[in-house]
Order: sequence, then C-alpha cells, then structure tokens
Amino acid sequence: MSKHLAVILSVLTGLFSAAALAAPGEYWEVTTRMEMPGMPFAMPPTTQKVCIPKGGENDPQKTSGDKDCKMSDVKTVGNKTTWKMRCDRDGEVMTGSGEQTTSAGGYKGKMKFSGKSDGQDINMTSEFSGKRLGGGCDSEEQVKKIKSQMCDTSNYRNTAEWISASSLILQPGAACGDQRKQFCDAVKKDAPRDVQTFNSLNQHEQHMLGGVSIVRECKLDMAATTRSICKQLDEKNYRHLSAHCPAEAKTFRENQRRRDCEGRSYTAETRAADFKKCMSGKDNDEDSDDDELDEMPAPRKPGKSPSSDMLDEAKKLKGRFGF
Repeated sequence: MSKHLAVILSVLTGLFSAAALAAPGEYWEVTTRMEMPGMPFAMPPTTQKVCIPKGGENDPQKTSGDKDCKMSDVKTVGNKTTWKMRCDRDGEVMTGSGEQTTSAGGYKGKMKFSGKSDGQDINMTSEFSGKRLGGGCDSEEQVKKIKSQMCDTSNYRNTAEWISASSLILQPGAACGDQRKQFCDAVKKDAPRDVQTFNSLNQHEQHMLGGVSIVRECKLDMAATTRSICKQLDEKNYRHLSAHCPAEAKTFRENQRRRDCEGRSYTAETRAADFKKCMSGKDNDEDSDDDELDEMPAPRKPGKSPSSDMLDEAKKLKGRFGF
C-alpha cells in the first residue's frame, strides 16, 4: 500500500463526507465506491447520511479536503463540472482528474488517480453519487462529529488494532494529531511485551499503509524492542517471532527435539547412539537425508498471510473513511 492512499482517502472524506466550511447545510445521502487494482478484495459501495453546506455539492474545489492536493482546471459547462488534481506528499506525486454532473436533487461523478510510490504503480478509481434528503443541519458540527468518530479510541480493543489508524495520528496535519503522544507511548509500552502489538507493528512497517513509519515518528528503538519480545518466544508464538528471533528460535527447536528424544524408549545397548541420532534428526533411514528437521517448528495453527493482514487494514480504513 502507498502513502498516497491516505492522501486520496482524506480527499474523498472531505469531498463526500463533510465540507471544510462553516455554513448552514442540508442532509444528503452519499454513496461511494472505490476500485484499486491489486487489492485482495472488491470494495462494496458505502452509503451514509452527511451534512453538506448549501451549494457546496456544486463546487468540488471548496471541498478538496487535503492541503497536499491541489485542484486545477475546474470548469463547469451546464450541469457538468470537471477538474484536475495533483497530490504531493513527501516528494511523491499522484495526479488525477474528476467529473461531476449535478441535477436538481442529486449529483454523480467519478475521480481517477495514478502515479508511483516506492517504485510501484498506483491507480485508483472512485465513483460517487449524492441524493438530497433535505432538512437543515450545521456543516461545521458535522465536521466535528466525523473527526470525533475517526479519532474515537474506544473502537480499538488494544494497541495492535490502534496501529491500523496511525496515519490519522502521525501524518502532518492529521485529524487525530493530538493523540500522537498517547499513541506513541502505547506502542513503546506494548510492542516490547505483547506479541500481537509487535507483529502488527512489523506488518505496518513492511507495508507502510498510510505512508507513515511508526518506528521513525515515535522514535522507537526497534532493536531493543525486538530483544525484549524475543524473550517471550514459546510454542504459542513461535510462528510469529521465529523470523525476528533466530537465536531464540534455534534454542527453542533444540529444546523441543530434546524433550521428544528423551521421551523415547531405547535399548540399553544403543541408548547413547540412538539418542545422539535422534538429536541430529537422523534417527531412521527415511529421515537420514532430511536436513530440514532441525529447522522445522512444532506444529502450529495456521496464521494469517500478509495479504490477509492488508485486507484487514483496508477494511478498517474503509469503515473509518466511508469510501
């Protein structure tokens, strides 16, 4: 995932969920659908009731939603508005275009973005539509409500889940930026002692969903964190920690084999030789050429693949941003 995904999502949030204007508004039913090649699932459409300033639905430039994204060539002919967009985040550029057709009681349109991030091609298409419901509302209050929902930490059962929202906290000008210290303190506290948090942190740093490095932004000593969590390597978490803790994993495998070998029955005459052969992993003819036994962990329950973790994070973002 790219750091630009967070930029684009914030644009969509500003464009379809709330206007950055303090003005009398009215209620709209807004439906959005996002498509992105390479995603491990098809995103279903999302419909929500939002408050938009009166007339704001006709001017996408006023609801661009992100200071790093600039609109240009905004043109309106009849009831159709078109525009171009350029998003620059940390020197990486995404470009896009959009169009919207407005009717008496609604609107519909499409936006497309493309570019490169970390050497990978990024493409995304978002289709959207709105239907006027009517009824007066306070658009400024709507903005506050959405921010409150986005930044509600009660949605997370633990720090591992909170990590999925790091881009809402650590990016410049992030909606939940006032939670930075609280978030970083929680990661520093839990990552060295909680396997789930440590694993979630590593997944995040590998995929950089949102384009933010928690380790860098929170000034986390990852070497010390890894040394601490490796002390907890056991049968339950071997599968998650073995790649990060090679020395501890090797000791664990040797101890597992020793317990297994010591529990076997040997004849008195060959006990020492048979035990040595068992410890070497070559205690029978079938295993004599199997040099991988020393590296095989005890049976583990299947875990999630990296693509599954990306899917979970994407689903969480979908729920928060409403795209």
